Amino acid sequence: MSLKNNIFIAFTICFCLSTFAQSERKMARKGNTQYETGNFIDAEINYKKALEKNAELLEAQFNLGDALVKQERFDEALEAFEKVSSSTEDPNLKANALHNKGNVLLSQQDLEGALEAYKDALRIDPKDHETRYNYAYVKKRLDQQQQEQEQNEDNQDENKDEKEQNEENKDKGDQKNEDSEDQDQKNSEDEDKKEDQQDQGENKEDESKQDQQDKGQTDGEDTDEEKKGEQPKPRENKLSSEEAQRLLDALNQQEDKVQDKMKKHKLKGAKVKIEKDW
Repeated sequence: MSLKNNIFIAFTICFCLSTFAQSERKMARKGNTQYETGNFIDAEINYKKALEKNAELLEAQFNLGDALVKQERFDEALEAFEKVSSSTEDPNLKANALHNKGNVLLSQQDLEGALEAYKDALRIDPKDHETRYNYAYVKKRLDQQQQEQEQNEDNQDENKDEKEQNEENKDKGDQKNEDSEDQDQKNSEDEDKKEDQQDQGENKEDESKQDQQDKGQTDGEDTDEEKKGEQPKPRENKLSSEEAQRLLDALNQQEDKVQDKMKKHKLKGAKVKIEKDW
């Protein structure tokens, strides 16, 4: 940004000026010479000496602001330009002071303050091309910042929504995992219960087999004892004499009937001999 380096060295000198007045303007002119040669520190000293003698010497105040800008002492320079812009009745001096004030604010990244300073300068001198250029430049930067801010806000809203969605999905995932863990635990308990039932069934089956084996061993022991002991004797079939006689008579009668049949068919045969077992 260009700096208005309007060093006001043309002062109207009247013969009625006192020696004191000639001294303060002499120091101001000396400061101007030092400024033009790049000796900004000595220029600052002479401008301040002139202002100490006459605080209303606004041209020296303006030039002091320029010398401070060259030393990058922006806060002090801003104060100098504000004193000039708020005190002078000279439109040209006032517009230049506002222009340089805008430059200082721009260097401090105060875009809104710089834009207002340039705008005030253009109200006084709308045809000042440098001020119009600076105003357009700052306006464009402010528009870009506004767009970036809106974009950042949109991104923040999107990130916030995405974060909330992720947290919601995470909560759902955690709940799903908890349900899955509960189901796994239930399945594990059911499996353990099933295994216990199987173990109980196997134990019962083993006990049943053991009982059968024990019973079989007992039966086997009885069988072995029977094998080892004497065979059971057949029951004696003892008949009384009367029973034997009746049996014999019945057999004889049967034999007679057989003999009769054989005679009828002209067959011969002998009586069957009945052996007695008594």
